[in-house]
Amino acid sequence: MGDCINSVSLEALGHHGLKRIAVAIGVFDGVHLGHQLLLKRLLAMSERNSAVPVVLTFFPHPRHILFPEEPLAMLFSPEKKFKLLAAQNVQAVVTLPFSKDFSNLTADQFLEDCLFSPTIEISGICVGSKWRFGRGGKGDADTIHHYADLHNFEFDPVEEFYLEGRTVSSTAIRRAVSGGDLDSASAMLGRYYSLSGSVVHGAFDGTSVLECPTANISVSDGIIPPDGVYAGCAEVEGRKYSAAVSVGTSPTFADKVRLSSDIEVHLLDFNGNLYGKELEVEFVQYLREERCYSSSEELKKQIEIDLEKIRGIVSVI
Repeated sequence: MGDCINSVSLEALGHHGLKRIAVAIGVFDGVHLGHQLLLKRLLAMSERNSAVPVVLTFFPHPRHILFPEEPLAMLFSPEKKFKLLAAQNVQAVVTLPFSKDFSNLTADQFLEDCLFSPTIEISGICVGSKWRFGRGGKGDADTIHHYADLHNFEFDPVEEFYLEGRTVSSTAIRRAVSGGDLDSASAMLGRYYSLSGSVVHGAFDGTSVLECPTANISVSDGIIPPDGVYAGCAEVEGRKYSAAVSVGTSPTFADKVRLSSDIEVHLLDFNGNLYGKELEVEFVQYLREERCYSSSEELKKQIEIDLEKIRGIVSVI
């Protein structure tokens, strides 16, 4: 079919030539192993029903509207989520704007208003078996099952995914990253945890003092892991590099004002200007805590040790 379609409604999919679809519904923050199981079931359903696999999702996260006093950090930006869904062979992603008015739709109103289209035929729906929807969370799998029977399409409530006896969820991944348990986070994601952002100007200590140029990245989405030094990978303009990633306040240079990001990345074997470019950083392995060194020379020696370790851990060139 070609590139994944990015749409604002199911009905608008008709403009792209789609007529018969199967739909998976959810927020899909992280596109973790549980989501991937649901998407595999969607693809199987699509094949059975000769339909196009479509994801129906929401932005902003419903919790931002329903519980504004409890801010929730998303694992990825909407753009990154779209790319991850497309990588799972989803052929269209429909993102509905979630608002206070939207949250007041009853479960039946949601199904009729958001899933019914005179130009698009739904052959099946997949959701997590515990997914709730509609005003007050009154809608559940039984509600969709009844709706499916009435409209003669397939319904597949997908069970939760467990890893080492624990439920895989976006909440569990946020907790793991915040607590520095990146191994668990990566295991639940099925890939290394990553952050993306644009490269901004920093204090220039890496280049002028340490002879180890770093890219300071400014991130707007995602959870920043605890302070420390990490072995990682950095991708820029479609190419990956082994990388040293420092998260923190650079206490050795505490006399200088830190101009922007608290994430600094040194790309091994890279030459060029990164300012203004988008950089994605994967956190592969925690190396050590952030330390305050007595001199820049002492820090330079430690950086040399860190880079040697990273070359032994990560090799992408």
